[in-house]
Amino acid sequence: KRRPNNTGSSAKKQLQQTLAHANAQSNPLAALPSAFLSVNITAGGEDAPSKKNGTIHYYKSPLPELILQQCLDLFERNMGEMYKKSEWGLDMEEKRGELLHEDARFLIIILEDDIADNDTADADDNETATAADTDSSTDDIIKSTTSPQQQQVIGFAHFRYEPDEDSPSSTPLSPITYLYELQISLTSNGLGKTLMTLIELLSLQLFMTKVILTVFKCNTGAMKFYLDKLKGYDVDECSPSNFEGGEDVEYEILSKRIGHKRV
Repeated sequence: KRRPNNTGSSAKKQLQQTLAHANAQSNPLAALPSAFLSVNITAGGEDAPSKKNGTIHYYKSPLPELILQQCLDLFERNMGEMYKKSEWGLDMEEKRGELLHEDARFLIIILEDDIADNDTADADDNETATAADTDSSTDDIIKSTTSPQQQQVIGFAHFRYEPDEDSPSSTPLSPITYLYELQISLTSNGLGKTLMTLIELLSLQLFMTKVILTVFKCNTGAMKFYLDKLKGYDVDECSPSNFEGGEDVEYEILSKRIGHKRV
């Protein structure tokens, strides 16, 4: 668990103000050009590829129930087996509670058209990842569970603006973006990288100092995505692997410094 960090009153006040400002944002994407929030998607098999369009939306908790359930279904589809094999186990009620946390913020990709039932997820370039990771081996058929009139979620990021309570005790707490989930249903479309780029942009605009996330060591697809495909991510100083006995822990904590000095 995260441990307390002694912070001077002035620095603590500035930290609280920074986090309050970030959490008060109703739609920080509004200032971005619409092109930044549109994605082109190729779905379907090689014999009958289908071009679709999607849009990225910002949400504050609580999510609309239809969207919340689709996010939970996507998480379980991508990560269920990996969690069942971990010491954490799979608890979907606990996951629902995480997504309903009052500080939860989301970037959600909504498909503008419904996808045919035979569309598949390509596991060769899987970008799905979570705060506790992604399944790089998923090769399941992704079936649409919504009608054309409903909003179909094809990817989402769940993140929060928090104090970095794992920073060394000799330094003041810093405001950071903690990525709890990054889940994508249609891979090989660059959707994971697009969401991460937006999260980093928002973090920079809102004076966060880092983006931090957690990845299962066995999730080689997610590890490759963050450490090789994205720029700037590395094993964080507070990751268990940096401490004695940490080689037996199932996960790594990764981070990227965003560009602002500590408060």
